[in-house]
Amino acid sequence: MSETFNVRASSIAMFFDCPSRWAAVHIDGLRTPARAPTIIGTAVHASTAAFDKSRLDSTNEQAWITANDAADVLEQILRDPQEEVEWDGVSLDKAMKVGLGVHTRYCNEIAPQQTYVAVEHTCDEMEINVPCNPRDPDETVTIVLTGSLDRIREDASEYTKDGVPHVQHLLGISDVKTGARACSQSVGKHKAQIGTYELLASEAGYNINMPGEIIQLQTSTNYQAKLEPVHGARIALLGDEYNTGLLQHMARMLVTGDFFGNATSFLCSEKYCAAYDSCFFR
Repeated sequence: MSETFNVRASSIAMFFDCPSRWAAVHIDGLRTPARAPTIIGTAVHASTAAFDKSRLDSTNEQAWITANDAADVLEQILRDPQEEVEWDGVSLDKAMKVGLGVHTRYCNEIAPQQTYVAVEHTCDEMEINVPCNPRDPDETVTIVLTGSLDRIREDASEYTKDGVPHVQHLLGISDVKTGARACSQSVGKHKAQIGTYELLASEAGYNINMPGEIIQLQTSTNYQAKLEPVHGARIALLGDEYNTGLLQHMARMLVTGDFFGNATSFLCSEKYCAAYDSCFFR
């Protein structure tokens, strides 16, 4: 019987940024306190989701909550995060200002461009048997994927065939990312996570047939917001006849326990990594 490992989709970007840090958290159970940017991001995720869900749950515009109404969710989380937070000198007023600036930019500029069919959708777990030995393709490990999708968006495109007009409905994953460098980072670092969400959504019955998308919300002073496509996420995750997929690389490390560290990671710091002091690789 193959070994089984549970992997949350939201943790996959951490795995490929620094496998050793991922193992410290998800295998060894080590933790560092959350930092101010993380809690601001959590609050913005929740407040923008509340804004979008009100529109998804009702076709009656009178039932939709405003951006200001949804901001109450943001304030509640920042005032009472329900976890240990190291604020690093960031005051509640500063956190509120940043969070509200990003939240308002999303509600006013990004949300009106989007049509969602799911918001904060919790998926059933999905088991995948993944080859873990390059010398023996029959040797596998079971990876159980879990997670909640930020959003599934719909795009309806019109076309004509044999003189008859048709409408094609396309579905894709949209994932919110916040941070001071959210708009300057390559979306390629999120391919594995988006690919995992695409698998989970497909397993839930959604026909995901257009590229994923990162909703980049920058928490610096101008609160820039952008939509950036993520192409080929599932192929990068699963691989093809020429390339080993990221999931197979993960499986090999999970089986051997040989998790290398990435000293060039922006998060290679005692602030963000509980294994920092004992890390062999830095």
